[in-house]
Amino acid sequence: MAVRTVALGTDKIETSALGFGCANIFRLPGSTQRLSILAAAYDAGVRHFDVAPMYGLGLAEHELGTWAHRRRDSVVIATKFGIRPTLAARGLARIQGPVRRTFELLPALREQAKASAAGPGSGPAGSVLYAAEGYDAAAARRSLHRSLRSLRTDYVDLLLLHDPVPGSVQSEDVCAYLDSARTAGSIRSWGIAGETEPAVAVAHSFRHTIPVMQLHDDVFLRCVRYADSGGTGHVTFGVLGKALGRIVRYVSEDGARRERWNAAVGADCGVPETTAALLLRAALRENTSGVVLFSTIRPERIDSAVTAADVHNGPDPVLDAFMRLVDSELRPAGSAAGNGDQ
Repeated sequence: MAVRTVALGTDKIETSALGFGCANIFRLPGSTQRLSILAAAYDAGVRHFDVAPMYGLGLAEHELGTWAHRRRDSVVIATKFGIRPTLAARGLARIQGPVRRTFELLPALREQAKASAAGPGSGPAGSVLYAAEGYDAAAARRSLHRSLRSLRTDYVDLLLLHDPVPGSVQSEDVCAYLDSARTAGSIRSWGIAGETEPAVAVAHSFRHTIPVMQLHDDVFLRCVRYADSGGTGHVTFGVLGKALGRIVRYVSEDGARRERWNAAVGADCGVPETTAALLLRAALRENTSGVVLFSTIRPERIDSAVTAADVHNGPDPVLDAFMRLVDSELRPAGSAAGNGDQ
């Protein structure tokens, strides 16, 4: 299989339009399974892999590096700095296999834990598991050196500030370091990753164009078209997330509505897999020159995602019909795209 390539951002990093997010691979309890899902994404044509020091309670970078080091010249690795796992998190990482298996049996518990441990400011669990390391040159240098060791590489393609908030970034200091790291070859490009409003506010504190912005987006938010450009490349994440559940619930709760959507789209939008493919297609069409991240632990869903990316290459009347229904029935009248309504 092949996924179309894009030249990402001001540094023109050549990568696949579809990227694989590694935040959830530790839902698979065994290393062999985790390495297999990475290989399945690669074999399907995905070349962009997104990770962070905090993912997998500190183990995801090592896992990706173990798999990627023999393919280093043919993959693009994006990692982050600003949030690190604590010693408590690293201790828990050794026993996370049984914990993850429990979460798979109890999805509601998994979602509750996920929400309360999304980062150092997300709740009691988050403050125990993760620490804010800072967004200055010294923090960026320390984090990059650790990431290079974990990833078993001498450079990363993309280094991102991870969830900064306005006022937390020493802009000129960190910009000077990142530019020097790019010149030295330790990174190829850099950017900012996070929720759109704080990430864009932080971007405005820099004097120069940010090479890459990695933003949360979906069919309700539609942030990419409203984010400042000037050559900035966009990576989007969370394009399924809440949007998938919201649309499937809306379509499924009324039989007549489901039939009407089915007739208009030519596909049953009450089926999660069907709607997920449409949402990916919408995200790829919205972010035509950037990267759309997705994540899964099921190999067959990788094939579906790649198929969605391939459909994007031509006219898509099915997607057009789907988006007309989303806009007319799920977006409140007068709402501005980019603000969302969730």
